[in-house]
Amino acid sequence: MKKAVKGTIRLLIVLVAVTALVVGIKILINGMYLFGIPDLKDVQTVSISYPSVTDEVKEVSSQEDVELSLKLTGFLKYDLFEKADSNEKPLITITYHLKDGTDKTISANNTTVWWNGKTYVIKDKEIFVNLTEGIFFLEDLPE
Repeated sequence: MKKAVKGTIRLLIVLVAVTALVVGIKILINGMYLFGIPDLKDVQTVSISYPSVTDEVKEVSSQEDVELSLKLTGFLKYDLFEKADSNEKPLITITYHLKDGTDKTISANNTTVWWNGKTYVIKDKEIFVNLTEGIFFLEDLPE
């Protein structure tokens, strides 16, 4: 009986170590996700601004558009070891207006994301801005 318990504990330790190694390698290769992005059920409306294209702030409240704006943050995975340039300015700002009355704001340009008072270097550069342009600002872009 003691041998079986020891064998099970060793197996669990090996599984935890392998899982941690795989997750660590995946984060190094693909980048780290932002933590604290609101859940779809908590968001009432979303404001999206892109001042270099239009002065108009897009307000979206349909379930589909709110979900799209939340999914866009998945393209803001960041590099853990690269330091962001503090002189850059954001191109796009998304503010999530939550049902509890609070707001959460995320800003980004082609290389940097600002979230919870910190700046991070985006792993997959330009994808977030290009997708946001295509989804929410296509009719505002100059031809």
